[in-house]
Amino acid sequence: MDGAGLDGRPPHHTITLPPAAESPRSARRFLLSALRGTVDEDTLDSALLLVTELVTNVVVHAGTPATVDVTAEPVGELTIQVRDLHPVRIGAARHRPGNGGSDSANDPFSESGLGGLREDGRGLALVDALASSWGTAHGAGGKSVWFRLTAAAQPAPDEPGEPLTGSGNVPQDGPSGPDTDVTLDTSTPTSTATVAASTPRQAGSGERTGAEAARAGAVPAANPIAGPTLPTAVPTDPPPPAAFPPGHGTNGSGPATTHTATTGAEGGGPGRRAPVLLDKAPAGPVPRVPRIVSRSTARALTAEGEVAELLAQLVDTQPVTGGLVHRPSQDDPRPEVVASLGGLGDAGAAVAIPLDPTQDTLGEVLLWPDPTQPGYLGQPGAVDLERVELVARWMALALGGGDMRQAEERRIGMLSFLAEASDLLAGSLELEHTLSMLAHLPVPRLGRWCAVYLRRDDGNPTLAAVAHAEEAAEPALSDTATDLTGPLMIAVRGAGTTPVRQVSTPDGPVLVAVLRARRRVLGMVAVGRDVGGSFTADDADLLADLARRAAFAVDNARLYSRQVELADGLQAGLRPPVLPEIPGLDLGAAYGAAQSAGLDVGGDFFDLMPGPNGWTVAIGDVCGKGAEAATVTGVARAVLRLLTGQATPVGQILGDLNRTLRDTATAYPHGQPRFCTLATASLAEPTQRGVHLVLHLAGHPQPVLLRADGTASYVGVPGTLLGVLDDDEVTFPSVDVELCSGDALVLYTDGVVEARAGRELLGEQRLLEAVVDCAGLSAQGIADRVRAAADRFAGGNLRDDVAIVVLRTPASG
Repeated sequence: MDGAGLDGRPPHHTITLPPAAESPRSARRFLLSALRGTVDEDTLDSALLLVTELVTNVVVHAGTPATVDVTAEPVGELTIQVRDLHPVRIGAARHRPGNGGSDSANDPFSESGLGGLREDGRGLALVDALASSWGTAHGAGGKSVWFRLTAAAQPAPDEPGEPLTGSGNVPQDGPSGPDTDVTLDTSTPTSTATVAASTPRQAGSGERTGAEAARAGAVPAANPIAGPTLPTAVPTDPPPPAAFPPGHGTNGSGPATTHTATTGAEGGGPGRRAPVLLDKAPAGPVPRVPRIVSRSTARALTAEGEVAELLAQLVDTQPVTGGLVHRPSQDDPRPEVVASLGGLGDAGAAVAIPLDPTQDTLGEVLLWPDPTQPGYLGQPGAVDLERVELVARWMALALGGGDMRQAEERRIGMLSFLAEASDLLAGSLELEHTLSMLAHLPVPRLGRWCAVYLRRDDGNPTLAAVAHAEEAAEPALSDTATDLTGPLMIAVRGAGTTPVRQVSTPDGPVLVAVLRARRRVLGMVAVGRDVGGSFTADDADLLADLARRAAFAVDNARLYSRQVELADGLQAGLRPPVLPEIPGLDLGAAYGAAQSAGLDVGGDFFDLMPGPNGWTVAIGDVCGKGAEAATVTGVARAVLRLLTGQATPVGQILGDLNRTLRDTATAYPHGQPRFCTLATASLAEPTQRGVHLVLHLAGHPQPVLLRADGTASYVGVPGTLLGVLDDDEVTFPSVDVELCSGDALVLYTDGVVEARAGRELLGEQRLLEAVVDCAGLSAQGIADRVRAAADRFAGGNLRDDVAIVVLRTPASG
């Protein structure tokens, strides 16, 4: 035989099928006839699955005839190519023939696919998972996908094996000898395909050619889908060299005989199908692995894909025109179609087998018998119920396992979503930001939009944040959510204390969950979908869990906001709101809170207090932070103001303050005293020469005196800390300082000199240099410059509060 392989079999087979619903099944029969017995069953399973997917893609998406080329190479490899005539590249467009009408119910190319074929094709993904190599080719006349499968070694022909079971319409054994020819006649409502040897047989050989087989009863039927415009024969040519992988066919592996399949639409009636005819009896049984779908194939499939392949194998082996698997849908009163193949008829004419006889909710298999084919025990159209029930149980197991996997994936997805949401919500203590984040988290995972409400003291909800999948729709959503008489506000008001409830509104279903924390209802979160949508129990549980976690985040943010307001108010009370005007002096002040202060109230303070003998300027720093430090600061300021107003000498004031702080140490929770440093400057009446002041330092850093000529130095004599030693152990020496025209005195707390960059402190020398650079500036300018120098040195991360007060005599002239 010309072009025969090493074992005498023709290595190359070709079939061209029209764009019809029956074509995937015809392609499977073609492969079964061409390859049964030549490759192992695992490889055959993979080839059948991939060709079914690719032909389905051609029929549904390209809408052109599909050509399948099969080459069984001598080296144990199988190369298959599927071609179409659509010029658009793979993935670039979807073919939709027809007049563009909107009536999808009468459109065979509607979203359900041609004749019920599924459009969620997995072709290339499955090819990549199962093939040893694959590729695509594009040309002006269309495109093709080729793939190569590596077949396992076959046992010797005389090796015993388990015969295949079937109804008789598929050969039990494939060709196995060097002189075997295969004749395939698949007269269907849409196509007829014949594969015959290119070398004619001698008369009287007992073997029939393709034409003889056709005359024996293989009568093609009319094509009800393609119509009269479909040609009666689709010519096929050997595949172009560019469409094959290197080393295949005409690309260098030697001559190959091409067996061409033709399609026609002449004679016969709908549903007529002739059995596959063998030219000669097979040499022996082909071993069959006792499983329905190979493990390698099952690993590459989803549960629905495995069911589709099982259904395809049923249709291959039973005298039926087609089959369908469906099950109840959770969201639709109509059943969900899991898989379908071949010609489908009225449901009342089908044989219905439940997937699991003990559970009607799992679904069923529908098979449409073909009385023109010999069936079980020789009865026309009779299916093997035992085999079908076995496959149905496999389908039930596949779908049950798939449902379990999907449930587990949903559970893991829910947990991951909640974990991420918790991290995001816990990362913010700003109430406004937390509410905005809560509104955006459920969109679009749970709903199309989300609105968050807070409950006011009077119990009425007020809108706090909204989010929509389309940002431009958020203003309209805000108007709807705030409409007091609208259905959304009514649903939110009626939420009560139920964790989550679903309500129906004219705009679609809405889930309302209560934000409840620490036995208080803080507000509500509403998630909605468009009209026609619905929520499942899992959606309600997920929103309830999200609301429960978000409620604590919202409550924490509210508490934090109140504490921040309290801390800010208390901190502001430690310094005068406005600097007073003192004749003959220019005053400036600056304050900087530590970055790590948080809600802690710092102990740095300053004050300017009038008295009978003039003004007294005080700046101090209480050890520690928080409520105890604020208490000590309040005591110190109160004592200073009281005694200064009574014209008490500063030395005596400091002694009384030391005694007061020491005596109040027992009032602290842990009995630990809080000491305080203080610097005071008692001002005399200004004169023409300047301002005279008396400086006292109670453990406080020395101020810097900046002269008008730009020189700077530290002044003052350090004294004893306040609140630590007994009265007879403390000293507060005084120093007289003259501020001449243009001079400035810079008082500060230790946070300035202790500004840290790594292990290095700003220190007294750098402070002195910073003050020198302030020569000629106003008092406020000097204060701002010194604070900026400390902040810049610390890299914007001050570890302690800083307070600065500057007294400057204006320059004369």
